[in-house]
Amino acid sequence: MRKLMKAAGRLFGSASPEDDYARGLKAHDREDYKTALESWLSAGRQGNAEAQYRLGRLYDLGKGVVRNAVDAVGWYRRAADQGHGKAQARLAEIYYYGCGQPKGITPTDETLSLLFPNGLQIEQDYKEALRWARAAAEQGVVGAQAMLGYMYASGFGIDPDYAEAERWYRTAAEQGNAAAQLGLGTLLAGGYGGQPDPQDAHQWFLKAAGQDNVMAWYYLGTQFASGIGVGQDYDQAAAWFRRAAKAGAAAAQRALGLLHTRGLGVPADPHHAETWLRKAAVQGDAEAMVQLGHLNSRGAGLQPNLFDAATWYRAAAELGHREAQKIIAQMYLAGSGVPRDEMEALRWLERAAGQGDPLAQLRVGTFYAEGRGVTRDYDRALGWFRRAADQGNTDAVYNIAMLHSLGLGMPRDPARAVVWHQRAAEQGSVQAQFRLGAMLASGDGTPQDYAAAVVWSRKAAEQGHSGAMVNLGRFYMQGLGVAPDMEEAARWLTAAAEKEPAAMTALGELHAHWSSRKDFALARVWLERAAKLGDERAGMLLERLPPADVAEQTEEVDPPRAAVGES
Repeated sequence: MRKLMKAAGRLFGSASPEDDYARGLKAHDREDYKTALESWLSAGRQGNAEAQYRLGRLYDLGKGVVRNAVDAVGWYRRAADQGHGKAQARLAEIYYYGCGQPKGITPTDETLSLLFPNGLQIEQDYKEALRWARAAAEQGVVGAQAMLGYMYASGFGIDPDYAEAERWYRTAAEQGNAAAQLGLGTLLAGGYGGQPDPQDAHQWFLKAAGQDNVMAWYYLGTQFASGIGVGQDYDQAAAWFRRAAKAGAAAAQRALGLLHTRGLGVPADPHHAETWLRKAAVQGDAEAMVQLGHLNSRGAGLQPNLFDAATWYRAAAELGHREAQKIIAQMYLAGSGVPRDEMEALRWLERAAGQGDPLAQLRVGTFYAEGRGVTRDYDRALGWFRRAADQGNTDAVYNIAMLHSLGLGMPRDPARAVVWHQRAAEQGSVQAQFRLGAMLASGDGTPQDYAAAVVWSRKAAEQGHSGAMVNLGRFYMQGLGVAPDMEEAARWLTAAAEKEPAAMTALGELHAHWSSRKDFALARVWLERAAKLGDERAGMLLERLPPADVAEQTEEVDPPRAAVGES
């Protein structure tokens, strides 16, 4: 019946949709887009899916019509609803990436609003993208299979599903799709969803590279540079990076520049390094900008230029590079390459802190606690310290302990201070270990516990904290929390005496009063040294020593027990 109708159509002078489509295809081949449009409109309106897809392409590319994503999607959808795989695949791409307003089109133009009442752009819609990508992939459209793999791997709009990503990537990769081969290699190299398999990844990168996939060249360079999946070979790495760099891949340009800075696989040459890093930087590669900042600040064979260094660091910082934000902040603090400006330094630190950088959060809190560049605000300081502490920053934990201990911005709370000091001490803060030992010894905010005080003081003392050495020496000298041991006391106090007048004073006490073998002359030497450095207790004890000429006949006087130091 259908053939009969087509024959009757030709007899009476009307063309079938298939004839209109064929006529449009011939016109398109000779770049007569107006005739192609008219022919395909006729066929498309009669339901020819291939003509509908071709109409979508005309509007998509702006051939014979004003480029308009909305009309393109309209025709693609009509073809896709009939099961046209290529139309479904293109719909998936448009919805995934979105399609913006054509250049030169003014959205407020009233005439255009009348001509295009539905607008001229398509917003991103991951749900629609996934629907159409799956439909096309299940029909065997290789590009859609690769895209579906990417969608499951990236997790944009959907939860990542690396098993599904690998399934679809592998399906397309085995059919020779370079993008899928690259994606599959990336999954295997990273061990997404399982154990990494860099050797298998290498084979897929090679397949993609054989199809001139630029990023595959870059990944091969990365494998050879790191020695993952292959033997480390900087000559090979440089060769692959160079191919990708010459093709314009910013990451490869940066990598090649870094090889030149280090002389790996290529001659060490700061000028070549600067050239390749700059090529990457002008493409917006923030890491390349940071490396240019390093190159200019350190010289490394070039004349150091702090102004240029600051320019590159600032450019990377503007793109959200956290390390660059911290570096440019430090430059503003020091006035290196830029005017000294604490407020500007704080601004950059706050940007890094806002991105979750714990060191920046710590430093912002310190700015507010000290009132540097801003009005002192302990509440805001505490807030930033807490954010850094929640990420495990030990210095921030210690600072919170000190705010509670000193009552800064809040009522003094020794008990809370002990809790935070213990947390910092357990994380390895030497200063917190020292202070916790002192608080346990004095009973400040916690029951007095000399044995625990000895434990924490020893931890800090063994890491060179002179105040903890003094306290530990006194514990041994007075038998607090440990058995008295004058030799051990003298060892710790002597080690601290190079820096601490309090250690000199304690040594004077040890030799004059605590040791079973008194040595008033040596005691006097230590006490006089401490007194000259301003230690008041040393002066008091000197007055209680017997005169040098009668020291041997004078009965000793027990000294008052010294408080454990907390500073």
